[in-house]
Amino acid sequence: MKVASLALMTRRRQVLLGLKRGGPEIGQGTYNGPGGKREKDESILDCLCREIWEEIRVRIVRSSAKKVAIITFFAGGVPDFEVHIYRIACWKDRPRKTESMVPSWHNANRLPLRRMLASDRTWFKRAARGEQFCANVFYRKRAKCFLGIQFLPFVDHE
Repeated sequence: MKVASLALMTRRRQVLLGLKRGGPEIGQGTYNGPGGKREKDESILDCLCREIWEEIRVRIVRSSAKKVAIITFFAGGVPDFEVHIYRIACWKDRPRKTESMVPSWHNANRLPLRRMLASDRTWFKRAARGEQFCANVFYRKRAKCFLGIQFLPFVDHE
């Protein structure tokens, strides 16, 4: 199972989302927060910082990163990705477009849900509000044919 991080950068009542421009894994043409797979011998927080820099050229204030969710994504009944989601309140730099992502601010109450992955529509607002939870998300194939979600109490096992 792959392990990944995801950032939900918030300011006032807005959330920074990026339109995924490409990449080998998941979500091309959809909105999501910056994030990606953890590299060997890398902590989840180090992964988060690296991915944010690579995708939108922003350096976060690490102490402002609060883990709000851990979601295990299943594909065909098999655990495929474990994603650690952080809410970020402070950063340096201004988000910039890169080869992989085009960032833009969105009102937290009017997210572009139709342009997000199907499962994200069920949990994204909770995480953006800072609600802590764990969840199991079930797809027939990786990020295709969403079957359902199971919310669980938050337990950070890292």
